[in-house]
Amino acid sequence: MTTFDFSSDTRVADALRRRPELRRLLPAFHPAFERLNHPVLGRVLPRLVTLGDAARIAGVDPDALIEICNLPGPPTGPPPPAARRMDPEPAWLKGAPLQELDLRPILAAGEEPFPHVFSALRALPVGAVLRLRVAFEPAPLLRLLGKRGWRDHVTWAGEDCLVSLWRPPEASLPQPLDPGERLVDGVLDLRGLEPPMPLRLSLSALETTLPLTLLHDREPALLYPRLEERGLTWTVEREDGHLRIRIHAP
Repeated sequence: MTTFDFSSDTRVADALRRRPELRRLLPAFHPAFERLNHPVLGRVLPRLVTLGDAARIAGVDPDALIEICNLPGPPTGPPPPAARRMDPEPAWLKGAPLQELDLRPILAAGEEPFPHVFSALRALPVGAVLRLRVAFEPAPLLRLLGKRGWRDHVTWAGEDCLVSLWRPPEASLPQPLDPGERLVDGVLDLRGLEPPMPLRLSLSALETTLPLTLLHDREPALLYPRLEERGLTWTVEREDGHLRIRIHAP
């Protein structure tokens, strides 16, 4: 009898490789997981979501969900619900200018919310707060934004999850490297540069530009993990003497 050793940090993609029937099992716990069976999102989403994230999205006990995923055979019942996250109000949220983005109609239309959120954050004035309204706690999104310096506050209003996002003023953060004239119409020309300059310029350009196309002399092996952390996808084409790497939100 096969057993598994999945944990809260196991990527859903890894779990699906070892136990493909989870594509059918997880949607039974929350409709958000129907996206695992989408012809495109089903390839992208599992790379971003851990089983711990999956439990938070579904609002169920993480240990119980992981136990179900680890045991062979169908579950005897759904995992028990978990207490909803209700954060105390932080100082940065009190009195801050507030902009709102309702993700519910975006998700209902079958669209991926990441590009909408990234676009709203890029346009957000310094010191302002973006409040998302969504039907579940968007755990993978919050984890990715946390790595980019964003702080979050989560609470609930009825069946709506309210997520407030804020980042300290740019004066308190390291200044990004300016790509300058190398970035034209969403294309960043990195040819002829020595490491680590291509990586630094790429990460700086990603702060303001998506989709982004890179012209590169070599495979940027150190860049790919950074793109995955941000929930971005990419394609690589070989052209005359260089690579054309197209980066976009899933």
